[in-house]
Amino acid sequence: MRVKRARAHAAVVATVAAWVFVVAAVTTGLIGYLVVASQDGVREALRDAPPAQAAVQAVTRLGADPADQDAAVRAAVDDRSGGAPLAVHRSLAGGEDALTVPGSDEDARGVLVAYEDLEQHAELASGEWPEPISAAAVGDTETALHATAAEALGLTVGDEITVGEVRVVVTGTWLPADPADPFWFGEPLEVTGVDGSAYGPFVVTEDSLTAVEASPRARWRITPLADEITPGQVDGLAAALPGLPGALEDDRIDVNGVAISGDLAATAAALDADVDRGASVSAVPLVVLVAVAVVAGAQVARLLGVVREIETTLLRSRGLSAAQLVWWSVLESVAVVLPAATLGAAATVLALRAGGGPEVGAGVAAWCAAGVAAGTLALLVTGAVATARRRVEDTVAFTSRRATGAIGWTFAAVALIAAAVAIWQLRRYGSGSGASDSSSADLLATPGPALALLACAAIALLAVPFPLALAEKALAGRRRLGLLLPAWQVTRRLPVYASVVVLVVVTAGAGVLAASYSATWTGLQEDLADVRSGADVRVTFDRAGPLTAARPAESATPFGQVGGAGEAVGVLSAGARIGDESAALLAMPAAGLGTVVETRDDVFPAARVAADVTPEQAPLIGLELPEGSERLEVDTTGVAAATLLLADVDGVLAQAVVENGVAAVPAGFGTLVAADLTLAATGASEVAVTELRAAGASGPATVVPLDGAGPWAPQVEASYRIDEAEPGTVSPLSAATVAFQPGGKVRVTPQAVTDQPVPVVASQAAMDRFGLRTGDPVTMHLVGSRVDLLVTGTVPVVPGVADPVAFVADLPSITSTLLRTADLPQRISEVWLRADGGTADLAAAAEAAGLTGAAQLTDRETVRSELLDHGLARHVVPAFWSVAAAAVVLTAIGAVASAATLRRQRRGELAVLRVVGVAPSEQARSRRIEQAGMGVLAMVAGAAGGLLVAALTVTVLARAATSGVPEALDPVAGASLGALALFGVVLTAVVAAVALLQASRAGHDAAVAMPGEERR
Repeated sequence: MRVKRARAHAAVVATVAAWVFVVAAVTTGLIGYLVVASQDGVREALRDAPPAQAAVQAVTRLGADPADQDAAVRAAVDDRSGGAPLAVHRSLAGGEDALTVPGSDEDARGVLVAYEDLEQHAELASGEWPEPISAAAVGDTETALHATAAEALGLTVGDEITVGEVRVVVTGTWLPADPADPFWFGEPLEVTGVDGSAYGPFVVTEDSLTAVEASPRARWRITPLADEITPGQVDGLAAALPGLPGALEDDRIDVNGVAISGDLAATAAALDADVDRGASVSAVPLVVLVAVAVVAGAQVARLLGVVREIETTLLRSRGLSAAQLVWWSVLESVAVVLPAATLGAAATVLALRAGGGPEVGAGVAAWCAAGVAAGTLALLVTGAVATARRRVEDTVAFTSRRATGAIGWTFAAVALIAAAVAIWQLRRYGSGSGASDSSSADLLATPGPALALLACAAIALLAVPFPLALAEKALAGRRRLGLLLPAWQVTRRLPVYASVVVLVVVTAGAGVLAASYSATWTGLQEDLADVRSGADVRVTFDRAGPLTAARPAESATPFGQVGGAGEAVGVLSAGARIGDESAALLAMPAAGLGTVVETRDDVFPAARVAADVTPEQAPLIGLELPEGSERLEVDTTGVAAATLLLADVDGVLAQAVVENGVAAVPAGFGTLVAADLTLAATGASEVAVTELRAAGASGPATVVPLDGAGPWAPQVEASYRIDEAEPGTVSPLSAATVAFQPGGKVRVTPQAVTDQPVPVVASQAAMDRFGLRTGDPVTMHLVGSRVDLLVTGTVPVVPGVADPVAFVADLPSITSTLLRTADLPQRISEVWLRADGGTADLAAAAEAAGLTGAAQLTDRETVRSELLDHGLARHVVPAFWSVAAAAVVLTAIGAVASAATLRRQRRGELAVLRVVGVAPSEQARSRRIEQAGMGVLAMVAGAAGGLLVAALTVTVLARAATSGVPEALDPVAGASLGALALFGVVLTAVVAAVALLQASRAGHDAAVAMPGEERR
């Protein structure tokens, strides 16, 4: 009996199975996306975090039992890990001791360090790692020195140097394998090898260090294993790690105090909050899907109840109880729903794996199938119970109720209030202004868009009766039914249409929301890529720092000659300090800033910034060499050695070392801006360049007038071992000096055009951090030297700089200032290029030209691609579109079910209408107008509601789903018009197809209807 009953309604049962299959498949895909996105986002964020923010460092003195001390630290870390996988790196460091290197800075200091597992984080540049030695041979301590420090000190493998009281021999040089590795904790000395007057680290073995240092500093750097951690473990880490300082106060660990530094706990807490917010964003399309699925499912369940009303009444009249009917429905539902849900979830898993998508686990798929099956069974059983217990008069009253009772004002008011609260909470929580520490904000905010779309549907249903009533009055006087019949039928049967209206409204709104979120999120990624890249192509050199013979100048000129390059400029991007706070400086020629830097004008107006940092007078002046000069012939007096500093048009410096009276001129550097003259004698003396001749590839040398740049003056602050200095009299390029120590070096430059501070533009974060206003002076310490600045403007964000606290300056102005204050001239750290065509093509051309060497190439298109393809919530965009597509399918299923229900309920009226003169064709036309008219009204209401919901939510959702967005970078709402148009066409086709199908069937039924059938 039960099987025959199911077979009798096979088409309806198949509709139920199709609905369950679609819902289970899309739900499994969405939840799979959510899980993968959260995990990938966590790991990527930890990998990209600055070292000091992705680690915590504990420092104390080495204990009497080093092994026990180390074990106690690792046990404390394990107890405070919250279950997260952590790595603990131990090292020992001595104090900063004076260095004794012939010809080096008299203030130079060095640090001896012993690392565990250094070979896994550093690479040998030359030589070998040090070997352990006995305490009796302390004088022969072996060391491996940071390659940059070795070059700055002029040391090579085999050289000896004294660090404090310890004589060490250099056995090798090394470089960090990854300077951004948290292993180095972002320490400037360990990453760059030079930090002011400190050089190193001098790597020795632990035995060697403890033999010469009685109580070295013991350091433990704790870093998470980014490739293994999960979002749940981040939550545990954020909760447990703040207790680590207290745990390290153990007597086995603490020797004269334990210093804790690093922001891993804060990073974990912020990341945990980001994961919660990202999960909420990812869940938004899932909630929309649930809303569409429930409405469509209600239609399918209602259809099943309607087609069985007659047989249910008959079975009840023959003694079958309501409980028995419900039990039959339960068994039938289980037999249909469970296989359909299982097949839907399995199909998604297999499709994702076959297409190379995220690997959704079997457990996730099983939970999704079970959830969909449980929800569907609840809908079907509820419908079965209602059908089994409904009285005939109740059914008639419901189907014939006038429009004013289609939806209650109370329900509409509740829907509006719930949507308003959810949207308000979403905007509040997404902006960070009111986010709480709990997940309650997530629970309130996530359903906001879905509730808002349902509220729009409720408003639409409340509004429809009024134009229909007006249409009835306007058409009531006509002799023919015409449009009056459809208006009257819809008004009379609005409760029947209510579910379809809600379904189409939510589906249309979901499409608009998907199109808006897609464009807004994509635009935000592109804007973020512009901010991160700064220029079309960036070349970041592997090692910045001072100019030396082993590290000659880099120049933008060769890059500008690469095919596809529109312009290339040299850039100095360096860390600096203002007081005790860190900051970043981005210096490039003001003339090129406006054309190379490309971002949104409301984020970084390059043209205005270029005008604000341009000095009133050219800051970098010198002797202009004849065009084509390849060498300089230099005559000097009182000079033991000479190095000329040349500048190019961008203010980039290069050295020309004078050997045997001749110095080679680097290509592109045509202005002599300074000369470093090493004194031949101590005491009072005068050093001078008496004549300068420039020669090209052929032809005689040309005398360069030494007074071509005005008077020159010695810069004592930038000199070395010079006690007094003033302009000399032997030649314009001379200095009268007093030096009481041998090896003195005086720098001579043209006298400064102005003593005014360097104009800079500050980021808003810098203005807030230091309490600055436009027009305020500020002093910055850059490469160990004082630089006076004047804030001339502010911008929301400085592109190309990771630190939000940043300043922008003109490179020639910075170069001119450092020539007067810093003894070591600096190399540029980057070259920025503007591309005439594709940025990836330009980057490839620069690499093919052999210009990059070990430099890192970054182009705008690649950065955009990485954000779009590997971002925290890259799965949310396809999730929104998946929901929109699934909603169309579910709308088709629900609309067909609703049409079938309506057809069955209205079968009796067909013959009556024929009797009163309404032809079957006119009845078909009326039914078509009903269906199409309500569908169009619902689509218009859904589109309008979707636009409103998108305007209120998509910018918040896009920001919440993207990590690392500067606070000042506001998303700009948009819409993917092409995709939206395609979606609209598909949804319109579905609505039209259902209307035509319903009209065709109505016409056919009317043609064969017999008078009296309405009484059956």
